[in-house]
Amino acid sequence: MTETANQASFLTQGAFDRLKAELDELSGPGRTEIAKKIEAAREEGDLKENGGYHAAKEEQGKMEARIRQLTQLLQSATVGDTPPPDDGVVEPGMVVTVEIFGEEET
Repeated sequence: MTETANQASFLTQGAFDRLKAELDELSGPGRTEIAKKIEAAREEGDLKENGGYHAAKEEQGKMEARIRQLTQLLQSATVGDTPPPDDGVVEPGMVVTVEIFGEEET
């Protein structure tokens, strides 16, 4: 097991709330909508050559992956205050750009 698998992500309360709202939308109305798309495409007939069906199933797979990603992120997140203005000290929640051997990395 890698050490990064156990690390919690730092989120501001605003970011946590925004991601939670996205998760709620995807896992509720989003799932209902994609199920309706799949059912409508399925009613069109032969599934082997049904582009709408395959597109809807692919969309469903991407949505379920995002739901899993958000669930894991929110369960392991550490929620804190927005970092203070830049005072030269790197703190949790900050986005930092560094220069390493002439190349910038954010």
